[in-house]
Amino acid sequence: MVKSYLIYRKHRSEFNSIENVFNTLLTYLKVNKVELPFFSEGIVNRLKNISFVKKLKTKLYHITGNDHYIILGLKNRTTVLTIHDIEILKRNSGIKRLLLKKIWFDWPIKYATCITTISEFSKAEILSISNYKTPIHVIHNPLTLKIKYSPKPFNYNCPTILHIGTKANKNLTLLIKALNGIKCHLNIIGKPSFELDSLLDSNNISYTFKSNLTNEEMIKEYENCDLLAFVSTYEGFGLPIIEAQAAGRVVITSNLASMPEVAGDGAYFVNPYDTNEIRKGILELINNDNLREVLIQKGLENVKHFEPQKIAKQYLELYNQVLNET
Repeated sequence: MVKSYLIYRKHRSEFNSIENVFNTLLTYLKVNKVELPFFSEGIVNRLKNISFVKKLKTKLYHITGNDHYIILGLKNRTTVLTIHDIEILKRNSGIKRLLLKKIWFDWPIKYATCITTISEFSKAEILSISNYKTPIHVIHNPLTLKIKYSPKPFNYNCPTILHIGTKANKNLTLLIKALNGIKCHLNIIGKPSFELDSLLDSNNISYTFKSNLTNEEMIKEYENCDLLAFVSTYEGFGLPIIEAQAAGRVVITSNLASMPEVAGDGAYFVNPYDTNEIRKGILELINNDNLREVLIQKGLENVKHFEPQKIAKQYLELYNQVLNET
């Protein structure tokens, strides 16, 4: 057992992606989990979090993401910092962006023993903001849901298309426009809005919104769908791709960012900014039995790379390497 702390941000019910990843790995890593006592809001809370981690005593500290700045309380200690993406910089500008870059990236990366990130795409993104000298290792996310292959007859007459997320990068607006005239039911995991409801209605699309689902309920959504549409414009990883592949569902996804890296050969790729290309891809998957089956089988092979035991082994090897070098 590696003497280490996995340091989590303070839990929020609406944000679980990082927690799901490392909770899945925790059984295999056999390290201690520590949650920060305060939300990352305001200077006082952040200083309290820094003070909290200063008091922790172990051989290795692994900051699992989000609150990168707490490494300022761990200077001169052996630390692994996981950076999932640089999305926070992309949605800010001016002085705020400069401060975030310094406090969330420049200083934490400088003081970390090493960095891990979740895709080659994210590694390139990190290096695009500065020529950092700290070693950066790519360790993919594991499959976090306990999904098993569950074959289902494809519904040609009215396929259920699963879409996850309503933030701007999830590209739901263009997906809705691409589905105009295609008989289907769009199952959206996320919170509705007046604008989205209006757009769905104006495009004559049958739809439902669902949110705050348990893991078991989320697995059912994959099992009940015919196709996953994951045409995001930006993703550091894209877990829904491998979740759908594990269930044996065909995937249409974007040909940019991390999506090709994560999907392997097990998806149909489109330009997410081209409505006609999205539409053409969805129709091709609905109408082409052979293509759909080939992609499903390749997806089932691809998902083997993301088994939790394999991902945990990579972290354990890195922990031992870092400890031996310090």
